[in-house]
Amino acid sequence: MLWAPSRFPVEDTGMNEKLAGTCPVCQQGDLISISMSVSGSELTFTTCHLCEAKWWYRDGEPVPLQSVIGSVLSRKG
Repeated sequence: MLWAPSRFPVEDTGMNEKLAGTCPVCQQGDLISISMSVSGSELTFTTCHLCEAKWWYRDGEPVPLQSVIGSVLSRKG
C-alpha cells in the first residue's frame, strides 16, 4: 500500500513542536522533516511517512498551509 487508508484532518492536529520520532496522529509512523529558507524565514515541512499527516512551521511556530503558499507566491511577484 502506498498511502494511508484514510486521511486525517492534519491542520487541526497539534504537533507540540515535534519534528522527529513517532507521529502524534497515527502513533506508528516515523516523521520526516525538511527545512528551507524562504523570504528570510526558516520554513519546516514535517510529514508522517505512514498516514501522510503534514505540518508546516515558520521560524519554529506552526502555520497553516495557506500561509506558506501566500509567502512563497508573494516572493515570486
